[in-house]
Amino acid sequence: MFEPKLHRWTLTFGVMACVASVGSYASPKTLSSMRRVSMPMYPAAKANSVGRLSMEKFQQPSRSKKLNLCGKSLHQCSLAVVKDKNKRRCRTFSTGVTAPDVNKKVSKRSKRIVTGWLLAFAGTAIIFSGNLVYTAILTTVAMIAQYEYFSTVMLTSVNPARRISFVASLAMFMCACLFPLQHQLGLPLGFAAIVMWFLVMRPKPGSIADISTTLMGLVYTGLLPSYWARMRCLQDVPGVSESLSFNLDCGLRWLSPIPLAADVVTQGAITYWFTALGCALSDVAAYFGGKKFGKTKISEVCPAAGGASPNKTVEGFLSGAVAAMLTALIGAKVMGWPHWAFTGATYGILIAFISLVGDLMASMIKRDAGVKDFGTIFPGHGGVLDRLDSYIFVGPAAFAFVTLFLPFVEKMGAGTGLVGVLSAISSVGIMCTVSRRDFWTQSPSMFNNNNEADKKNTSSDDEWVAPTLLDEEDSSRL
Repeated sequence: MFEPKLHRWTLTFGVMACVASVGSYASPKTLSSMRRVSMPMYPAAKANSVGRLSMEKFQQPSRSKKLNLCGKSLHQCSLAVVKDKNKRRCRTFSTGVTAPDVNKKVSKRSKRIVTGWLLAFAGTAIIFSGNLVYTAILTTVAMIAQYEYFSTVMLTSVNPARRISFVASLAMFMCACLFPLQHQLGLPLGFAAIVMWFLVMRPKPGSIADISTTLMGLVYTGLLPSYWARMRCLQDVPGVSESLSFNLDCGLRWLSPIPLAADVVTQGAITYWFTALGCALSDVAAYFGGKKFGKTKISEVCPAAGGASPNKTVEGFLSGAVAAMLTALIGAKVMGWPHWAFTGATYGILIAFISLVGDLMASMIKRDAGVKDFGTIFPGHGGVLDRLDSYIFVGPAAFAFVTLFLPFVEKMGAGTGLVGVLSAISSVGIMCTVSRRDFWTQSPSMFNNNNEADKKNTSSDDEWVAPTLLDEEDSSRL
């Protein structure tokens, strides 16, 4: 009665011993040199008492002749040396027991998944850690991102002023947390400090590329991320219910084994958490949606964007937009935003679009510098800037939405807000259309009506007689 169970355990341990022996004895050189043949293989193998496999004949579907195998030991069952009698040469292929390339992909994917979950838990803990602690951690992360940015752009033969940019960025983050009303002064004062640095601290005047690259680093990794700190420190967000923040604060204080600060849970922190969750889910949905349904390359819509990231697809963007919109709808309902269906959907679409812009911006910088990642601090994800590129541009947009658009909708209503959104989208579309060069080179016929007037003007110009030259006396009077 125990025979079937014993047979299953014997088979299980046999497979485990086979895999272990393959991993122990197959050398990296052999694994790297083996060539895979895309053919289904179902060997009729029988295990004998001494652990040997008698491999019978294989049949390749694309060729009619039979390929003979010799018997191999357990640790060699992943490799089969096939002797082609006609051409008198050997070919090595994998029988599917081990696949180093597949294992490498699986390990990389598992690293990405583990790192993503760790970042999610760490990000949640950081968001609800208080204004000062959060700002200190965000400043540290932003400085690492700025270092990665400058290290990457210096590969393009530019020499930015990194130290003054670090100092100006630190001042921006301090103002965002402690003096929010003076935060907007950080950019002009920082730019003035950068110019003074190039004039005073450098032996030679800085070039346009050096100055613009330094200013870009200040804005990209200093000013834009600092708006996340401003939104985190908001005490009153229109539409966020006070009961939600109070209950969440009581729950965290009951669960925490250590005393918590008074500003651990704010309305800005709750809005921040839902915004960051929308960004993350939009990124994940865009990746898997593009893999599954991606057919239309983004280069067909925007050639420059497709040149920065050729693998991006329209279907991937739509998948990310749907995920971000659903997340924002749930967040708007939970937080009690005014006209939550309209504001949540608008907020989700805004998050998805701005996240795509941030991702394309980072891809454009890396492509110009000729690198794949900004760094290697996160296994499977690259550097800090690789992981947070889509979040950088979302900060100012989310802060403007929460502080400007939500009060406007609460006061004027959803209908007026919808008109404002459609007007903004139409304005951006018209601006992008007019800015394209082919709009003018392939202009419609209404622009051709001016050709006749131009011809008349040119004909009249041909009949125009040049005035006589001034005399020397007249010219001396002038």
